[in-house]
This record gives sequence, structure tokens and C-alpha cells, in this order.
Amino acid sequence: MKNNALKLFGSEISNESAGFARLCRSGKRWGGKAILIVLDSCLDSTGLNYFTVIVPKVNYFREKYVDSGIASKCADFNNIKHEELLSLFGNKRVWAVMKEICSFVSEKSEGGNEMKVLKGWAENADPFNFRKDRIGRIKGIGISTFQYLRIQSGIDTIMPDKVIMNWMNDNFGKVKTKYECISKGKEISQTYGISQTELCWSIWIKESGELNRIKVE
Repeated sequence: MKNNALKLFGSEISNESAGFARLCRSGKRWGGKAILIVLDSCLDSTGLNYFTVIVPKVNYFREKYVDSGIASKCADFNNIKHEELLSLFGNKRVWAVMKEICSFVSEKSEGGNEMKVLKGWAENADPFNFRKDRIGRIKGIGISTFQYLRIQSGIDTIMPDKVIMNWMNDNFGKVKTKYECISKGKEISQTYGISQTELCWSIWIKESGELNRIKVE
């Protein structure tokens, strides 16, 4: 079955996507730092190029705030002045959403393991009723961000963003809604013998056309 996926994406893309999927599955993306996983998910909602814009922003945040100890966890997010955040990325919605998610994670962790909180949330979150979810109710959160945060928290599922939907439309017939995309992605992953997370990363890497510039983080 795995060879079928290789026909779709080739060995180089498949190997890279497997690396990203392993990190997601183990809760080790961005070194297993919940605050960086939340940041990545919030920035990705802007629709900007992931590998050339968002990844460098997350890396900068990591070096300036996480590695320095200023904000190494979600509970520390409020230590950063709002003006500094806007100078890093001038989108108020991104920071408002991140503040809400960080508040949720820090409250639930009570100073403990924040990734455990994210994993527990992600396991129980239902994308088909995401507006009833504590994180899904946050203003500025859409189903794609909701699903991407679940993926990075270790859940094998589909993020129904426009890149994934367009790829499905071109290769597997029309998907009319993001919910159809989630269901269709699960079917495709089962047919081709790869995880849903690998499928997402394979599509993103393939459609970016930037395989040689990508570094697994």
C-alpha cells in the first residue's frame, strides 16, 4: 500500500512528510514546546507561505523568547508586551487567538506538562462540532486552525485548508466543504496506506515546490 503513496508524491517528499508526521505523532514538533506549536498553528491561519514566512517567524520567536527563558511555556505568554508581538507580526487577530489558547493550556496544566494538556484536548476534540469546543469557540479560530493544532498535538487527522482541498479537487474529485475534505482525506489515507498526517504534509510539501529548502522542525 505504501508504494501507492510513493506514486503520488515520490520518495523524497514521502520521506520528508514522514519526518514531520513522526514529530507530530510524538508531540515533538518545535522541540515539544506547546507555546511554539500554538504559535505555528495561529500564524498558519493567515494563509501566508508556510515554509518561507511562518517557519522563520516561529524560529525567531523561539530564539528571542523561548530559548532566552522569557516565555518558554504558554503560561509565560503574557510576559511579552503586545507592542513587541505586533512588531514581530502585525496581525492583532493572531495574537488575540494565541493569548486565548495559551490561557486555556496554562489553566489546565496548572504549571505541569502543557503538551499533555494539548494532547488530551486534541484527543477529545470533535471537528464536526468544533464550535462547541473550548478552543473552537475562540473568536478567530476556524476549522483549519483547529485541525492543524490537533495534528501538531499528536492526532492523526486532516487539516482542510485550501491547499489540501485544491489538491483533492484536482486528483480525487470535488470536495464541497471542509468537512467533506476531512472525511475524504481519511479515505485517501486508508486507500494509499499512509497516515492522514503524512498525507497532509506530503501535499503541502509537493504544492509548495520548495522541497530543497525544507527542514524538518
